[in-house]
Amino acid sequence: MKLYLNFLSAGFENLAVSDLIEVATTVDSSETVSRVIGSLKTTKGYEVFVEDNDRTSIVTFREILDVDEAVMRKVSTIMLSVPRINEGDSILYAARLMFENKLRALPVFRNGTLVGKVTSPAIVKRMLETNMISGSAKKIMTPDPICLQYSDEVGKARSLMIRRRIDQLPILKNAKLNGVITSDAIVFSYLTQAPDRGAKGGGEEGRYGNPASTIASVETTTNDEKDTLRKVAENMLHSVTNYSVILDNDKVSGIVTFRDFLKLLPIEDKAAPTAAFIVGLPQNPMEAEIVTTKFSTSVRMLQTMDPSVTEARAVIKNKEVNANTMHHQVQVFVDALEWHENYETTGYDLSKIFSEVDSWIKRIAAKHDRKPDHEKRRDKSIRKPAEDMVP
Repeated sequence: MKLYLNFLSAGFENLAVSDLIEVATTVDSSETVSRVIGSLKTTKGYEVFVEDNDRTSIVTFREILDVDEAVMRKVSTIMLSVPRINEGDSILYAARLMFENKLRALPVFRNGTLVGKVTSPAIVKRMLETNMISGSAKKIMTPDPICLQYSDEVGKARSLMIRRRIDQLPILKNAKLNGVITSDAIVFSYLTQAPDRGAKGGGEEGRYGNPASTIASVETTTNDEKDTLRKVAENMLHSVTNYSVILDNDKVSGIVTFRDFLKLLPIEDKAAPTAAFIVGLPQNPMEAEIVTTKFSTSVRMLQTMDPSVTEARAVIKNKEVNANTMHHQVQVFVDALEWHENYETTGYDLSKIFSEVDSWIKRIAAKHDRKPDHEKRRDKSIRKPAEDMVP
């Protein structure tokens, strides 16, 4: 999507990361996840960073959502590697990295030392100050967002958030917005709610069996579909929320997050954009390039087979076995307009892992092939001579 604004007069292209640095919270990789939850609740934050020699990782509510035993689990088992940026880098560069990696914040360094973070809300606030936000909410909103019904359980909300890597779900009652359940509400319930032994399944299952409406916020951030984007941004910043549910005649028609505002910046990578994104890329530039190239090539092929593919995301989680060995867990999520697929694999060689991912993507490409029959016949006729060729 190309939603370019005339930002030259505002001088935004000269804005450096150093102009928007905020205080960053750091933790040790040996800390328990429950301690991180407590820290996030105290600081009203969304993420913490982990410094490990030449690598920086992040833990957000999205990673914590996937944890059942928060008291025992170590941060090292769920943290994700993230790109580092320097205080002299441009805000446009930081915005592109955040948009591509679906992150709200990035660590900022000065001469190799972590000095803070830059966040998407801070960027959007500066966009407001420099008059770079125009148009209506429909311009950038995600239309027809996934919603929960009033009787749906916390477990369903959690599962959807993990699979789709989202942080908020509107809750409907009689087709009207009745509240919004967020990832932080679920995570904080780990601390504030004892497992409901009387609910079905007992223990953690009992907690997830409770209605999502019991921990959802009824004080939601909303805007009308006809509202200007400026009004939407101001509303989100004033409410200190990451979203605004967009309504049309009191019915949910879309949702806007701070990440959506970044679409207004010229942040696209001009080199053959795809729907492929990777979170947790290795710090080794050569290894990162190999993984990125493999995944992007696979996704381009998938998009050729089914143009309705909107996003393919790989999430890499690393666990250090020893000084020379790293164990990788890779989760892949593919979203199209009418279907969703996910895949998970583990191993010690990222290149081999992404070869497995390529094979899986080829299988789902065949499964969801939407090319017209005459194009499929043409492709087969092109391939057949090569397959029949005898050396």
